[in-house]
This record gives sequence, structure tokens and C-alpha cells, in this order.
Amino acid sequence: MKKKIWIGIGVTALLLTMIGISVYRTAFSKPPTVKIIEAKLEEVSSLLMTPGTLELADEQSVFASPEIGEVEEILVEKGQQVKKGDILVKFKNPQLMLELEQNKLSIESGNLRINQLDKQKKALDDRKKELVKQIGKKEADKQMASEFEQLDMEKKLANIELKQTLLQKDALEKRVKELEVVSLIDGMVLSVHEPTQAPTDTAQPIVIVGSLKSLIATGLLSEYDVLNVKEGQRVILQSDALPDEKWEGEIIEVGTIPASSALSNTLENQAVQYPISVQLQSTNIPLKPGFQLIMEIETEKKKGIAVPIDAITYEQEKSYVFVVQDGVAHKQEVTIGISSGEKIEIVKGLKAGDKLIKNPSGKITDGMEVSTQ
Repeated sequence: MKKKIWIGIGVTALLLTMIGISVYRTAFSKPPTVKIIEAKLEEVSSLLMTPGTLELADEQSVFASPEIGEVEEILVEKGQQVKKGDILVKFKNPQLMLELEQNKLSIESGNLRINQLDKQKKALDDRKKELVKQIGKKEADKQMASEFEQLDMEKKLANIELKQTLLQKDALEKRVKELEVVSLIDGMVLSVHEPTQAPTDTAQPIVIVGSLKSLIATGLLSEYDVLNVKEGQRVILQSDALPDEKWEGEIIEVGTIPASSALSNTLENQAVQYPISVQLQSTNIPLKPGFQLIMEIETEKKKGIAVPIDAITYEQEKSYVFVVQDGVAHKQEVTIGISSGEKIEIVKGLKAGDKLIKNPSGKITDGMEVSTQ
């Protein structure tokens, strides 16, 4: 009997202890503290990400060319600043110079031939004058007609030959000018490569000149993405080499024809890709041509309610936020739109000025009291 009494006392004490703990927690526990943000009406944009490569906008490459001649002299050095019109490379072509000299002799010979025919014409005119005095003009014209016709024909042929020779001179002089390759831009000599006698060496530029002041980024877009990209759209560029820096750019060209590599493989189930070019607007970029970039293209821009992405929770393919009113968290379903960097558009479910929890934890429930900071 005493044992049962002691068991009853123990059970009663345990119940009183649990009730006390519950009352204590209810009386003295504090609601969770959350960070509150405000839904705002602001400019949101949709971003399309694609890799790119940094290139020079203005670049000139000079190649060895057997058609022009042999490289005689390279007149610049790597790192040298050049102006438009400065001579970069001189070629030599003995055969071309021989043809030019032969052309000069042909022109001189043609002029001598025409002068000789002019003298013959003058002598023929003098004979005719004498003959007119003897037999009259009508009879003189008749007797000398064939000689005048023959002389006129010879002069026409001589003039045609001289004109052809002068045309050849123009073509030869143009080829001679090509023996001196000049810079087409103001820039810097980026590389100099002495040519060798190897047949494949013509594939490597002798001299490359570029302007480091004007940079572009190039990339490729799929046939689906290219439909959303057009000239003038804003671009943000980043590099893994400098992850904390960003540069601004603008789409300056969207290809209308697929990239050649994709075009040549259209029968091999390869995705068609279109080239794009981005003009970098930022200055003093510490990257070099050839660096790999990530390009974020702003394809859509509009006004809308935007909140940080981490304010959204997802449950059974639906999106929710926790709106705070009078210290109480209310679970609110929302319809999301385009994402814009670290923010996302709310199409339905919020209005400007609503207060919501920035990063709700899994412990936050609908109707829970919260403490804000």
C-alpha cells in the first residue's frame, strides 16, 4: 500500500514539473527574430548568360605572301607604337620589278611609234599638197586615199597598244605599292614573327598590330537565345581571373548567319549557334585579348515588384513569401516572373510596401509571432 502511495506521489510531481515547464516557456520564451525587407516597385531585367572571349576591335595582321613577294625587311618591333600609314613590312619581288621595267620600255616604244606615224602623216600631207597643184584635189585624193587609210589604221593600232601598256603600268604600280605594307590603324605592335622557308609558315602572321583602347567580346548564342538578343542591349561582363570586378558593354552585332563551324555540321545534329559582338564601354580593363568572360545580357527590362531571391520559399511547385503584419508572419502564395541578378519579380501576391521576411528558416510557420530587426 505504501508503495502505491509513493508511485502516485512521483507521478503527480512529474506532472506538476511538466506543467510548470510548459507555463514557464509560454510566459518567458521569446518569438524568433527575423530580418524584414520591403517589397518595392523597381526596374527589373531578365539576364541571359553566355561565355565570351575578349578580342581587339581594331586589329591588323600581316602575312607572308608568295604572290606579293619575299619578305625583305620588318620595320617594327614588338611593343612599338605605330600611326596609321607607318610602314610595317617591306617585300621584294625581282620579277615584278623586271616586268615594270619592261613596261616602261614598252611605253617608250609606243610613244616613239606614234611620233613616227605622226611624222609620216605630215610627210604624206606635204606630198598631197604638191600633187593637188599638179592634178587637182579630186584626183589627188583618189590617188593617195589608200596610203592615208593605211597610215590611220597603223596609228589607231599604235594608240590601242599604248593604252593597253598604260593599263598594265597602273596594275604593276599597284602591285609595287603592295610591297610596302602600312598600318591601317593607330595602335601597338603586338607580335613580330620572322618568316621561315617552311611552306606552312604563311599561316602565322608576320606582324600583328592592334589598339588596346578598343576591346570587344565575342560569343555564340543558340537559335533559341538569339531571338531575345538585339543590338543596343546592355551587357555585364565578368572574368574568373578577377571575380570581384565587373565591366559594362553593349551588343553591337547579332549574326544573321550561323557560325561557320555550326553551319558545316548542320547534318550532324549539332545545335546551330549565332555569333554576337559586344562593345566594352568600361575603360582601363586589366585583361588581355584572349581572356575568357561570362556575359550577362539584359534581354528584358521593365518596372515591377522585386524581392531578393532568398525571400522565396517553395512547396509542391508553388512559391511563397512570409508577410509580416503586427508582428505575425503570414504565409502568402505569390506568382514569380523574371529573375534579375539576386532579385526576382513578383507578378502576383504582393504590393509595394509589404513587409516580408528576408530569409525565412524552416522553423517559421503561418501565423507565428516574430520579432523584427
